[in-house]
Amino acid sequence: MAYQGGKKVNPMHSPAFIKYFKFSLIAIVFLVSLLIFLSFNKSDDNKYENVKFVQYEDYSDDADVVVYETTLGTFKAVLFENEAPDYVKYYKKLVESGYYNDTYVFGVVTENEGDNKGNHLYFTAGAKSANGDTTDDTNTQTIDAEISPNMWAFKGSLGSFVGTDGLLFWKRNVAGSSVMFFGNSVTTDEKREQVRDNDNIDSSLKKVYDELADKFCQYGGVPEASQQYTIFGQVCDGWETYNKILSVEVRDVDDDNYQPIDDIKFTKVYLTSWGEIKRDAEGSVDPSLKDDSQE
Repeated sequence: MAYQGGKKVNPMHSPAFIKYFKFSLIAIVFLVSLLIFLSFNKSDDNKYENVKFVQYEDYSDDADVVVYETTLGTFKAVLFENEAPDYVKYYKKLVESGYYNDTYVFGVVTENEGDNKGNHLYFTAGAKSANGDTTDDTNTQTIDAEISPNMWAFKGSLGSFVGTDGLLFWKRNVAGSSVMFFGNSVTTDEKREQVRDNDNIDSSLKKVYDELADKFCQYGGVPEASQQYTIFGQVCDGWETYNKILSVEVRDVDDDNYQPIDDIKFTKVYLTSWGEIKRDAEGSVDPSLKDDSQE
């Protein structure tokens, strides 16, 4: 945990984290930077050559689904234990214990500069206090980051990153009880063109890159955050509520204070299964982003 003014604070709410995330939007310029790196570090068993976009595949009936009842409505997300086994087990244990009941959405981060001003990037939730500060009841356990080539920061994805453990060369990214719920930074034609640019991609990765870029352009997401966080879930229902949370007013964007003006709470969080909800579920793509060919 970080300290601020003598008090423990949630790292995902701290100015340092906000600056880290904003820096990542600049330093990791779209998907191409990531995959150029992969191209130059290619091996015979490169795991990115056979990516499976499991967030958009058919789910088994016994797949775990988390139901988030909030003060703005209800949304649901499917979990991918095969892609992040340690973290999903940890998260499910917290859900089943009632840990997330009456917890807060403590940050809603929207881009406030440049051509992408107004983009709803993500909201953070799962804190015991409205401003994200840790309390005596906060679960501070950390799990080593599990970064799967099959999980990407598409709109509606769930991820966790709370900082690093260790020193110098032994530092490692870790995940914790707070969760990032990703929005969409691919909202302009210029951004879509940049995301689709594959000129510098190794030929062996062009096919998967093009498919990945297509999904970000069609379904939304924050490609700059790709392969940095433990991505472990995907919203599968309740998109109207999800978008309401992403677009709420916050206290002071200019001062990096992204706490919602009005408190938003997860009043009840519990598990069900895909088989139980699939008949009426909207699916893993925000309906407002679907074009005519997808409806």
